[in-house]
Amino acid sequence: MQAKIRLLHERIHTIRREFHFQTAHQLCNDVGMIFAEDLNLKMMSRGMLAKHCLDAAWGNFLDILKWVCWKRGVFFAKVDPNGTSQTCPQCGAHTGKKELSQRVHECDECGYITDRDVAAAQVVMQRGLVAVGHTVILPVEEGCLAPR
Repeated sequence: MQAKIRLLHERIHTIRREFHFQTAHQLCNDVGMIFAEDLNLKMMSRGMLAKHCLDAAWGNFLDILKWVCWKRGVFFAKVDPNGTSQTCPQCGAHTGKKELSQRVHECDECGYITDRDVAAAQVVMQRGLVAVGHTVILPVEEGCLAPR
């Protein structure tokens, strides 16, 4: 019985690892730079979603992604994760802490409305570009562009 369970776990591990490699290669095919939040995975593995975080093997995926990026010549960097879902990607204003159930990002300053995860991804991209040394241009008002 233990041998069957071991084989089952090994099969799950192999399938997950293959999926991570396929996903990493697909991402490298599509873009020239990849930025990821530098999350504290140890602390996340102790929280309410611990089992889900560990089961998804986020740390392994980030390690695989970093390696595949290096092999394929795609730039990879981790950025500061603090406040990514609380910052407006359009104007840079702090929008305040959101509950996990709040799935829409609405900025009181500029009126920008989008999905919360999309807004956080845009903030991660902007932070990554700034870290690399690119100038990030954010629309301030209609027709006006301001470098950040």
